[in-house]
Amino acid sequence: MKKNFILLGVLLALSLSACGSKSTDKSDDKTAKTDSKAKTSIDTTGFLVTSINADIQTADPDKTSKDYMVPLNIFDRLIEVEVKDDGSSELVPSLAKSWDISEDGKVYTLHLQEGVKFSNGADFKSDDVVYSLTRMLGVTGAVNGDFVSQIDGADKVMDGSSKELSGVKAIDDYTVEITLSEPYAGFLACLSASPVCMLDKDTTEAAGDKFGIDPSVTVGTGAFKMAEWTVNDSIVLTKNDTYWGGDVSLPGVLIRVIPDSETRNMMFKNGELDILDFDYMIDYIDTYKKEMPDVLHHTPRVGVTYFTFNENIEPLNNVKVREAICKAINRQEIIDSLMNGVATIENGIFPRGLIGYDSSLPEIKYDPDGAKALLAEAGYPNGFDMEISVDSSSSDTTKTVLEVIASQLNEVGINATIKNYDESTWLATRKDGTLGSFMSTWTADYNDPDNFIYTFFGNEKNTKQRSLNYPDKAVMDRVSAARTIVNADERMAEYDELEKKIVTEDFAWLPMFSKEHYYGVSKNIEGFKPNWAGISDMRFVGFSKK
Repeated sequence: MKKNFILLGVLLALSLSACGSKSTDKSDDKTAKTDSKAKTSIDTTGFLVTSINADIQTADPDKTSKDYMVPLNIFDRLIEVEVKDDGSSELVPSLAKSWDISEDGKVYTLHLQEGVKFSNGADFKSDDVVYSLTRMLGVTGAVNGDFVSQIDGADKVMDGSSKELSGVKAIDDYTVEITLSEPYAGFLACLSASPVCMLDKDTTEAAGDKFGIDPSVTVGTGAFKMAEWTVNDSIVLTKNDTYWGGDVSLPGVLIRVIPDSETRNMMFKNGELDILDFDYMIDYIDTYKKEMPDVLHHTPRVGVTYFTFNENIEPLNNVKVREAICKAINRQEIIDSLMNGVATIENGIFPRGLIGYDSSLPEIKYDPDGAKALLAEAGYPNGFDMEISVDSSSSDTTKTVLEVIASQLNEVGINATIKNYDESTWLATRKDGTLGSFMSTWTADYNDPDNFIYTFFGNEKNTKQRSLNYPDKAVMDRVSAARTIVNADERMAEYDELEKKIVTEDFAWLPMFSKEHYYGVSKNIEGFKPNWAGISDMRFVGFSKK
């Protein structure tokens, strides 16, 4: 009874502070609409209008691990992912119109589209592919090198010992040969990932640090151009009239920066937003289901929300302590109380919907008494103090969930304190391996288990920059070696064993849940199609506005 009372108190207090006052006063609505105009010098009449809850750090796809809405629309990738009518996804040609793979699985020959131009009029050619893949690995501040780290010579570019990527060669203007250091079955899928964007070599080099910051020098071959960025207010994309991929119906896209959930809600109802992303405001879904079900669209989010343990921080380096924390967190109660029926418990590293998902993994059961016993066995009968870190730009729901987790941990004697970080500090602290426990979501960049398990447990660098600091080198070596297994059945069997070892034996992280991603879409929008993996960032090609 005490536990339920505490949880109810947490939920009530946070719902009042996070969601704001939902006043029905007409003058409030009028004020919200008056104050919500974007600070832009561009005429955005007829533009699709959407929003993000925090401003991007950069539009440079090589230097962000989370802000892909702009890169997805102003750049193209060699290969794209297309969702079929039955809901499944497939790889389809993009800037690479076709490809050949050698029998040993190591050499990929890409045949490029001809006649493609960047938005500044420059021709897209093989040299741009060589440059783009090399830059991903070696530019200062690069965070996405893992996507192409399988290429021969990638390690030398990443460690700075070489400026040339030996495994990529321009055979002629429209043919690129890519040689991998080892066979890797997921490589084509990697090329379709959001950050593997093709850049204009000359313009990008000349732009230097202004690339991704100054719209005038941030050019791509995509359907839209980055026309304007007003920090903490809006980003304007305009139609690329020279787009090679067919006619673009929208004259442009206005992306508003709107941190407050209630403001976004009112703007959508007022007709000021065409797309409302409920990923940041799950508690509104029930109301829309009752009052405006015809505007709702949803798609599976091929991702897992997880809670972390930094094994460089005592006593999180004790497996019994980590297991105790896992048993102390009531995931189902969190889902029932906060997720409005749009989440399902996960028990592994791979989420449902991903190749390699194992539905037979044992459930990590809520057991507060068992948690207390484990803490006593570990030498902490009276609990201990721990930090839960949160990025200030996180959604209201994420912040509320963390408050509930802290309350649940307190029930078994663990004094969990939530520490707020601004976004840049949070990312930097996580990357240097010193961030306390946190909750985050990893959504598939490409449909392969390697995208999940290698990202977090593939080597010492990966596990450190996620502030996990998982210490078992033998397991990490197996994760790395699994990438080279060409036989699909053998590779999936190895992933099954690794997943059990990492999660159900080592308790190296706690899988929380996977979600269904809901959107509100104005009736004025046609052709709405969310990202195949269910992420908030999407391409607007094919969308139109009445």
